[in-house]
This record gives sequence, structure tokens and C-alpha cells, in this order.
Amino acid sequence: MLKQRKVTENGAIRRIICGICIAASLLLHHAPAVAALVFAGFSAAAEPSDGFNDGIDRTDPNFVTASLLVASPGDRLYSSMGHTCFRLECPKFDLDYCFSYESESAKGRMLELLAGKLKMGMFAVPTAKYLEGFAHEGRGVIQYKLNLPPAVKQRLWKSLDGRVAEGSDLPYDVLRHGCAQSMVKTLRSVLAPLQMDIRNWPAKYSNTRRELVEAVVNDRPWTRLFLHTLSGMELDRDVSRFEKVVVPGDLLEFLQTARVGGEPIVIEKGVELLPLRSQLKSIPVTPVMVAVAVGISAVLDVFFKTSWLGMAFLLFQSLFGAALAYLVFISDLFGTNWNWLLVPFNLLPLVFWKWRQKWALWFAGVLVLWEAGMIAYPHRLTDPAYLVLVGAYIIFYLKFTSFGRVALLRNRTGRACRPATAGRVTRPA
Repeated sequence: MLKQRKVTENGAIRRIICGICIAASLLLHHAPAVAALVFAGFSAAAEPSDGFNDGIDRTDPNFVTASLLVASPGDRLYSSMGHTCFRLECPKFDLDYCFSYESESAKGRMLELLAGKLKMGMFAVPTAKYLEGFAHEGRGVIQYKLNLPPAVKQRLWKSLDGRVAEGSDLPYDVLRHGCAQSMVKTLRSVLAPLQMDIRNWPAKYSNTRRELVEAVVNDRPWTRLFLHTLSGMELDRDVSRFEKVVVPGDLLEFLQTARVGGEPIVIEKGVELLPLRSQLKSIPVTPVMVAVAVGISAVLDVFFKTSWLGMAFLLFQSLFGAALAYLVFISDLFGTNWNWLLVPFNLLPLVFWKWRQKWALWFAGVLVLWEAGMIAYPHRLTDPAYLVLVGAYIIFYLKFTSFGRVALLRNRTGRACRPATAGRVTRPA
């Protein structure tokens, strides 16, 4: 009997242990759902409800404070247009967060960026920590308080929390998921059924997105050149004026103009959170200068033909054309669907180089038409440096035509013929 009792007790203990293990495994397996239920209780505390007896008036306009933070441009390509984010504060619960769209770091990962493999998403960062990064770079940050109804501010917070929970699985896309455009979409969604009223859109919104972006980086020629190089026809596509708000500075101007229910969204002057301590670096040599130098070398090559210079022209055209073809036909980077630079810069001249004297004149004619189209089009399609550079290639290919051969022949034989003519003795018949 004693032995049987011990066996029974041991079996019961084993069943209890197994039950505990099974419960623990189920809890771990469904941990995200459990956490969501727990945090849902905290989120509900910030929403207006008559069920709370803590004495906090959740309809108070100051219960949640919403602000727009605008950071000055940085030296790196991904920060060249500046940055913007929402700052949400709830003093009653001691909450102060910046909700910012961020991408994976592109430092040392330029090839992944060009391939369109980087991801981005919404992140909630304590404001003090958020400002540390800009302070380290010496960039200025200005805060603008948003004049929104209490219910809209709380819906905004809830919407941003949801975007944070979605994670950073969005493809890198500054046009559709960039900081400024994402904030416009979020504001319009949480304001519904209210509408943003823009009575007097600034005249610049008749421009394309390419021109709006170019206006921000116009004082940095190399950044402007790189943006034109990456940008395909997506930036030239006609879209609504709301979709053209892709630059942080334009977002501020947009919100200062907008009205909701007859009330302005931004009613106060900006408050400087961080002073601007660093100036953008400038490079004395501009892309146009380099293109002019290439053009001069093309002219000299017509009269003093050198094989190495011709090979340099062909090599650059081929390598640059291959890079553009990769962006257009292979890369997943949004906005690189078609690029007009593929007309002058491609691999076809390399493939048919052996027969260049037969097609050089025709190709030079195509380049002339390309130049005329770029100049005559009512909107900017490419960088001025590329217009000069393509002009250099027109001269380069004319070298292989009858015009170029005549010029080269005259240069080689002109000086030798003139002394012989001058020294000839003419005898009367």
C-alpha cells in the first residue's frame, strides 16, 4: 500500500509539472498578444472616456500637446533636405515622445540603398534622446505647436502608436513614405471627417516634385546632381498638390497655410530647441565646371586626336550607362523606373563601336534632339551639368563623321602645305 501511494503521489507531481510547462509554453508563444492586451489598457487611459474616476479632464486642450519639429539639412545625402517629425506630450502621465519616420542606416550600405533593399518605418523616441543626434551633428531644430482639437490629437497619438507597432518593413521610399509626406497623410486621416482647407496654395506647387526638391538643394550642386541622377520620371509625374509636399520645409509652409474648421493649424512662432552650430560643407569645384572641362577636351580631341582620350569618353559612357540601366531595370529603389539620361549614356556605343563611323552622325543627331527636348520642356528634367556633358559627347562623336575627319585632316596637313606653296617658284610659260 505504501509503495502504491508513493507511485500515485509521484504521478500527480509529474502531471502538475507538465501542466505548468504547457502553460508556460503557451504564454511564451502568445506573448505578443498578451503584451498587446496589457498595453491596450495603458493606451485607453489616454483616450477620452467617462469611465475614469482619476479626476483628469481628458477633453482639456492641454491634456495632449502636439507639435511639429523641423530639423535643418545635414551634409549627408539622406539628410540633405532636412527632417521633420511629430512631438506628442502628455504632462499628466509624464510622456514626451517624438514620432519619426526613419530608415535603416545607409552609412557603408550605399549599394543596398541603390538596390532598394533598405527598410524604413515609424519609431517613437523620447524627445531628449531624439534631440541628442541632431545636437551631435550641430543641426538646428525648431518646434511649432499644432492647433488641433483634443480628440484629433488623441487620435493622432493612437494612429502613430499603431504605425510604430507595424515595425520597419516599408521599402525605402522618400516620395511615398518620407517624413513630410507621411505626416501629411497621417494628419489628413486623423482629421476626418474634418478637411484641411488650403485657400491659397503657393505658386511653386505648379512645379513638379523634381523642381521642388531641387529648390532645397540648389546651393549644393553635387547633391543636386546626385538627386537628378537617381530620380526617374516618377518625380515628373503630375500628382495632387498634397502629394507634392515631400520636403520638410514645404510641410511647415503647408501647415502654416492650412485651416481646419476655419482655424489655422500653426498659430505660434517657432521655438528653437537646438541652435544651428554647423554650416553645410561646400566644394569649390562644381559639376558644371567638370562638364565644361570635358567639353574643352572633346574640342581639342577633334583637332589633336588621341586614342586614350577617346577610350576615356567611351569608358565613362559605358560604365555610367550600365549603372543607369541597373537602376532602371533591376533595382527595387522606388522612383527609378525610367531615366532620360539613358538616351545619351548607355551600352550601345560600346557594343557597336567597331562600326562607329557609320552611325556616329546619327547618334550625334539624337543627342542634339535630346538637348533640345531637355531645354524646351517647360519643367526641369535634368541637371545643367548633364546638358553641358552631353554637348561634349556631341562634339566627341562628330569626330568620327566626315566633318571631324576634314577638321583633323586640315589640322595635320595645313601647316605642311603652306610653306610648300609659299616657296614654289612660278616660271612664266
